[in-house]
Amino acid sequence: MNLLKFFHKFPSEEKCLKRFVEVRLAQGITCRKCEKQTKHYWLRTVKRFECKECKCKTSYMADTMMHKSKIGLQKWFILIHLMTSIKKSMSALEVSRQLDTRYQSVYDAMHKIRLVMGKRDERYKLGGEIEIDEAFFTTVDFFRDTDEVQKRGVGSQRKTRVLVLVESEYTGKNAEQAKLYNRDSDHKKNRKLGYAKMIVMDADSKAETINYEIQKHVKSTATAISDKATNFVGVGKIISSIKQMKVDSKDAMKKLPWVHTVISNTKRMANGIHHSVNKDYLQNYLNEFCYKLNRRNFQRDMFDGMLTASVCDTWF
Repeated sequence: MNLLKFFHKFPSEEKCLKRFVEVRLAQGITCRKCEKQTKHYWLRTVKRFECKECKCKTSYMADTMMHKSKIGLQKWFILIHLMTSIKKSMSALEVSRQLDTRYQSVYDAMHKIRLVMGKRDERYKLGGEIEIDEAFFTTVDFFRDTDEVQKRGVGSQRKTRVLVLVESEYTGKNAEQAKLYNRDSDHKKNRKLGYAKMIVMDADSKAETINYEIQKHVKSTATAISDKATNFVGVGKIISSIKQMKVDSKDAMKKLPWVHTVISNTKRMANGIHHSVNKDYLQNYLNEFCYKLNRRNFQRDMFDGMLTASVCDTWF
């Protein structure tokens, strides 16, 4: 859905409210008094939901992604549309200018959307063959002592460790086609990209922590390939198997093509849009990138999917 179609479909606050009410009633509403999901009626005059059992009234934004929000529903819809329809990320400053809304309100709303994106992706586990690697993102920590001696390399205070998991099915088609047509296949990938997950880790994360996250996000029947990092030695105990190989920088895109592509694209997205990324919010930006990447081939419009997620999940 492009911008013209969006504003044709949601030209006013009333149209947005009508659609939001439809989605909430379809997904079901949990009554705060009954403490269970009950049938609710929409009271159009007071703009409240009423429980059929106990007559308790609930705000239409309560217990959703928009919980206690001061931003109008149409602006929320525009934010969701911009963050799902545009391939790259957008800065909160630019969005606040376009919506003529206070910067902090837009900044908070965008991070709430990213949090819900992450909660949505947590419902699914990766399967098949997985590429595993670690990446280090440059971040800032406003609460760190500025007089502290700055380290270099992996232990640097400005680097945040991220575990990257990418489904990567071997096809071998590109190599066969290159031989058939007498062409060079080095620039082509012989693997098919599936879904991806990126998890922020502590700087001193050990093998036990890596194993816990992989067990949480990957099916036990999956197989994996990775470099010879010692952190991944015990992964074979929690999934079907893991193949560790020596990966030089010049061979990285051949042996682990998609995990390095995902890492480089994510870094390019962060550096191209934001002047700096706060360490505390890095996971949110990774959520946004993976959410859009994982749904790139979905037939359902991404806006509709995110709207459904917004009434099922909260940011708190």
